[in-house]
Amino acid sequence: MKRILVSLFAGITLAGVCVAQSAQSEASGSASQATKVADKNAQAASTSQLQAGSTVQAELAKPLDARKNKVGDEVIAKTTHDLKSQGRVVIPKGSKLVGHVTEAKAQSKEQATSELGIAFDRAILKGGEELPLALGIQAIGRSQSAATAVEDDTIASPSSGTTRPSSARPSGGGGTLGGVRSTAGGVVDTAGSTAGAAVNSTADTAGGAVSGPLSATSHGVVGMPGLSLATQTSTSASASVITAQGGNVHLDSGTEMILRVNQ
Repeated sequence: MKRILVSLFAGITLAGVCVAQSAQSEASGSASQATKVADKNAQAASTSQLQAGSTVQAELAKPLDARKNKVGDEVIAKTTHDLKSQGRVVIPKGSKLVGHVTEAKAQSKEQATSELGIAFDRAILKGGEELPLALGIQAIGRSQSAATAVEDDTIASPSSGTTRPSSARPSGGGGTLGGVRSTAGGVVDTAGSTAGAAVNSTADTAGGAVSGPLSATSHGVVGMPGLSLATQTSTSASASVITAQGGNVHLDSGTEMILRVNQ
């Protein structure tokens, strides 16, 4: 009898321990889930509090072409710097910025200009969280690999010792007009043929070459001759429209962008 009572007591004690551990585990899991929800809500609140006009630097993750893309196609860029609000990182470096093509018009006999409209509407963080975020394009510029290729393409003349730009080799990126790669040193066309307010182009140049990457103060098209940038506003949303005169709009992957937070 005594042995039965001892066994019964041990069983009750073990069951109590298991229940306590289970309750503790559930409480810990609930606390962890609550923390995650709170962090997500805090990030969403920070995103909604971003001041209109705040900028984020990014680069295009995959190429875009007015001849190949169609309305609704996905556009993806990746942030190259953190986007902060009130000292808090809202969109970390390496996050995806996702948008879509709003219009795509190829150059033709009937269409002298080519147009490509883009609107960004959300961010996807590294953890997979999605945050609504309306962004417009403030500036675009050739990719750093293309800019380096252009610099390397400036060769020294062995006879005079002076430098001269080589026009025989394409730059390898940044923008295409009629299938020919654009090169630095040309005049940037800032006349927007699209309805909306044209963005003034700032061509940061030194000796005819692009002096460096885009910055938060850059506007328009930098180092990509023949392209212009404008903002087109409708009743529902606004899109950034890139226009090419006498050729087709083409943006290589790695094309730099300064994106501006819309209201």
